[in-house]
Amino acid sequence: MILLLETSTLNCSVALGQRDGTPIATREVSDGQYLHAEKLHVLIDGLLRAKGMGPKDLSAIAVGKGPGSFTGLRIGVSAAKGMCTALGLPLLAPCPLKGLQRQGGLHHPQLAAQPARIVPAIDARRLEIYTLSAEGHPTASIVDGVFRSDLGPGPALLVGDGAEKCKDVLADHAADWHFLQTFPTAADLLPEAAAHLASGHTEDVADFEPFYLKDFVPGRPKDPLGLRSKTT
Repeated sequence: MILLLETSTLNCSVALGQRDGTPIATREVSDGQYLHAEKLHVLIDGLLRAKGMGPKDLSAIAVGKGPGSFTGLRIGVSAAKGMCTALGLPLLAPCPLKGLQRQGGLHHPQLAAQPARIVPAIDARRLEIYTLSAEGHPTASIVDGVFRSDLGPGPALLVGDGAEKCKDVLADHAADWHFLQTFPTAADLLPEAAAHLASGHTEDVADFEPFYLKDFVPGRPKDPLGLRSKTT
């Protein structure tokens, strides 16, 4: 049994699936705040208990490797690494962008045979999104008039929590864009995770780090008590 964790967005999601890619169950919470540190282990425990399972029933842990929220990714990866270390399980690292692409195909089956026209969009603030390039590689992209101009005419789907904000910008695009505002879920990661497990494509638990894609740039610390000198 594979335990899957997805924390790259506001959605805190866990799932169970069989090694052959058969989904078993999912639990998730998304209430507009990053509460992953409080919710993730509660969701894991609740899911295992609901299915009458325990840690001994797991054969691998999979965690969405990113890109996405820096804090969310660190919480998910830390939890996965801790469980893998304690239980002696292999670590799998599927990509939530590819999971969104699969989710888009389920909602728009007419595009499922053309995955290049299903474009994932994880919100990266302003008009930037984390997405897959035309070659299928994770990238950060500004959504403007020339965004994915390689697609040309015909239907295309932007899917993810960064989809809706791009509607106006893509209104005059050559492609006929549709928009699905949604989050990646742990269940979306199962096909890739099962394939990685079957092929032996596992991660080094000690050295694995989230795939942030962009460097973290900390902002100026807040000063709620007014203790910082006004001259600094």
